[in-house]
Amino acid sequence: MRAVWQAIAFFFIVVLIFLVYTLPAKFVYQQVAADIPVKLLGVSGSIWSGHAQQIQLQQISLEKIDWQLSPLALLTGDASIQWQLNDPAVSLGGELVLSSDLIALTNTHGSIDLLAIQQFFPQQDILLAGTITVNIDRIFLDQEKFLDAAGTINWQQAALLAPQNIPFGDFKAKLLNDTGQLNIQLSDLEGAISLSGMASMTRYGAFQYVLKLGVRDTSVPGLLEGFNQLGQPDASGKVTISDSLLIQ
Repeated sequence: MRAVWQAIAFFFIVVLIFLVYTLPAKFVYQQVAADIPVKLLGVSGSIWSGHAQQIQLQQISLEKIDWQLSPLALLTGDASIQWQLNDPAVSLGGELVLSSDLIALTNTHGSIDLLAIQQFFPQQDILLAGTITVNIDRIFLDQEKFLDAAGTINWQQAALLAPQNIPFGDFKAKLLNDTGQLNIQLSDLEGAISLSGMASMTRYGAFQYVLKLGVRDTSVPGLLEGFNQLGQPDASGKVTISDSLLIQ
């Protein structure tokens, strides 16, 4: 009789594992939808391997997000999520690992159409254009600080479209880590504007930057006029701008 009960228990455990593993993502989302700010439309698949046709956050609406959640990682207390976002404005993918004491964003690659994504923020006085290319190897942080960071974010064919059409060139941001902060080394790639500087952000969203800007190509219409409004250039013809703010 004991063997029979063991067989019955084993059967129900197997069925329970099967049901959890194949639990529809749409069903799970419906249970939590009222408590989270993100709205998903066209949800299909399971919680482990799923797809949403559209993701909405306030006025932002993006299309086609896919995810892969590793059940094996959960056995160690971690959540390992492979994700991919495919939208006309944003195409990004990578891996997100969550544990009790660590957040890791790794192998994140893709691009953002800056002009297309600004459609979600109407009635702007300033309109920027260009493609943001993202190649982040890793960003590790715990509850207190950034532990490690490496990667690059480039702004290619950067331009101001409104209130005036002015091409800027290409810019590069290199991610670094030092003393628990996320440090960003900024530079230009030989465009109309020369740029050098540093920015940093703490785990709690305190952001600050110091930039040196100059005009390399004075033949670009409107560029020199706009540059002169930034402040008094130094002996090398550069203007230094800086600021700090709290990102919440």
